[in-house]
Amino acid sequence: MKDSLEFRTEFLKNKCGLSGKALISASKYLTFDSSNTRPDSVLELFRTFGFTQPNITRIISIRPRFLQSYNPVNFFKPKLDFLLSIELTRAEVVAIVTQNPPVLESSLNNHIIPLLKLIESTTGNSRNAVAILKCSPYVLTDNPKSFLLNANFLRALDVPHSQILKLLKAHGGLFGKPHNKFRKAVLKLKDMGFDLDSSYFLNALHALCIGSDATWESRCMLFRSFGFSNDEILSMFKKLPVIMCLKENHINEKMEFFLKKLQWTPSRLSTNPWVLNYSLEKRTIPRCSVLQVLVLTYSTSESYMLSSILAMTDRKFVKEFVSAHKDEVPEVMEAYQGKLKFDEYTFKQKRQFNLQSSGIN
Repeated sequence: MKDSLEFRTEFLKNKCGLSGKALISASKYLTFDSSNTRPDSVLELFRTFGFTQPNITRIISIRPRFLQSYNPVNFFKPKLDFLLSIELTRAEVVAIVTQNPPVLESSLNNHIIPLLKLIESTTGNSRNAVAILKCSPYVLTDNPKSFLLNANFLRALDVPHSQILKLLKAHGGLFGKPHNKFRKAVLKLKDMGFDLDSSYFLNALHALCIGSDATWESRCMLFRSFGFSNDEILSMFKKLPVIMCLKENHINEKMEFFLKKLQWTPSRLSTNPWVLNYSLEKRTIPRCSVLQVLVLTYSTSESYMLSSILAMTDRKFVKEFVSAHKDEVPEVMEAYQGKLKFDEYTFKQKRQFNLQSSGIN
């Protein structure tokens, strides 16, 4: 007979689809054995409702205790049925719960229903509220008290109703942040000169709320170490708020590439911070490698700024810089696929490849 740990491991692997660290962690955390029928009952409820195997794998990976801690019929089913009753389709309920499994642990009468009423009053009607749930499932686990305080605070600052709706759809979870943190972030952005009716404000508020004061200061110190002034850091944040959320090792790698290899200045990067949001491996280096090949073969007389080239869609870049030259310069395909090493010295020579100097140096 299998011991309990072995049974749980096989159950989680074969019936729930768990693997790797999630499998090891859940196997040790849970305590059920072969005599317990609840785990199968939970999975049966999910499958009957319409959850697919990938849905179940994600849910159990995030909340393994669902398998043993709750009676599925008494605890999960009423919440699933309620979500169905508010003009959500079965597929939409599945998507919401899969994205935000903790919603099934929230009290239906003390949390979900009161919160939904708050969302309705904030957005104007039930149709808007349902639209918010579809776009931002995490709003369903917001703290109702924080939600009310934060929504009222935005209204007190005369933030337009349409802007509040956009914020709820894009980052509904922010309304559940502690009010002091939320208020401090909004006022900080206001002091920075953000227009509270702009999309930049929405993204900047998200960036500040998911980070901490320590994270903000550490990113500022990191940028200063590369020669950026406080004004340049603020300029980058205003144009690309997510820049303060990038991991330090990613910032270091991109600074190494743009400042040292391409010899851009902090001033130029602060003017075009969007290039820092692109993947070096998947976008920036392959495109620079293609340009390098064209430099060596003098195969184009087009004039572009590098920042514009990096901003192009994949389809447009391939059409203009790969497909247009692959017959006479087959190496462009290898360069685009990452098979040729990028040589920054050759790239910077430019020669007859007439890239505007303002985009390269």
